[in-house]
Amino acid sequence: MRFANKLELRYCFNDKSVYIDANIRHRCEKEVLLLVRALSDMLDVRLTVYNEPNTFHEGYKEIWCMAGEDARCISVVLNLAMQILIRPTLSVGGQPLFERADGDDERMQREVASFRRDLKRQARGVPHSLVELLATSPRFCKLKSNFFEALKGYPKVTKITLRELNESNRSRSGLLEVKRETFDYYILRTDDLPVLRDQRATIEIISPVLKDARYRWKGIYNKGGITIDFYMQDEEFKKQMVEDKIAFASGMCIDCVLEIARKLSEMGEVVNVSYTVTTVIRTRFDKMEILTPQGKRHLRKLEAEKQQLTFDFS
Repeated sequence: MRFANKLELRYCFNDKSVYIDANIRHRCEKEVLLLVRALSDMLDVRLTVYNEPNTFHEGYKEIWCMAGEDARCISVVLNLAMQILIRPTLSVGGQPLFERADGDDERMQREVASFRRDLKRQARGVPHSLVELLATSPRFCKLKSNFFEALKGYPKVTKITLRELNESNRSRSGLLEVKRETFDYYILRTDDLPVLRDQRATIEIISPVLKDARYRWKGIYNKGGITIDFYMQDEEFKKQMVEDKIAFASGMCIDCVLEIARKLSEMGEVVNVSYTVTTVIRTRFDKMEILTPQGKRHLRKLEAEKQQLTFDFS
């Protein structure tokens, strides 16, 4: 079998040995392979990864051989993986280097789709904006964090280097390296993500809970039609229901502000932890709609903020 593309990961040690702790090695290997697999799936590049025997005589060197239909596309995936892996996530003070905006995930998906089409047409270079979006995406930040956290707890490793090789093990790219003293810049301080706020959420209420705030309501969220358990923090709305100013009926929907608490799983996937309704804007049942007093205040506030932004821009 011919391997036109190879990825070399070298662990440099503080001694002359060629041994590495098996648990550390396999944990790091998992994160790199997950990153490569995620990118190949994103860009619709088919590849299979094989291990090459290690004959290195200083430190420990891992070489993955890639087999697939298109060596050029595989090379793009490997170079993108290397760029993402060596880009720090945090500053010296432990703050994120890049703050992701609410629309960045959608913009990343659009740019990935566009580049995937270009890649089929012989494109080679990855747009800088796409590299930034991918390198700062929660999923890849978590994989990088897992990788460098494992190495930080293994003092023997002084740095790691990456490069792409050809079938003769000659370098096809420049050597990229990350030294131990910068490992902290890749390790996330928490798996919690910023709260996602949906200002236009619609929930069909299945079962309300009026007496005890510790228990969650159940409803069907319009984004994806999923059933969710959520906390109702709009005390005015609950009071209106208790006093029968708003009557609950099967099929009743609320338009509301919904806050979604999220965190990263060990695999780098975004997991929704909890849902909280902070403001009920209106209730809807059949063709009848009722705008709540707090909903009026919320809409006036949004309109005032919109006008202020318009004024500032002009």
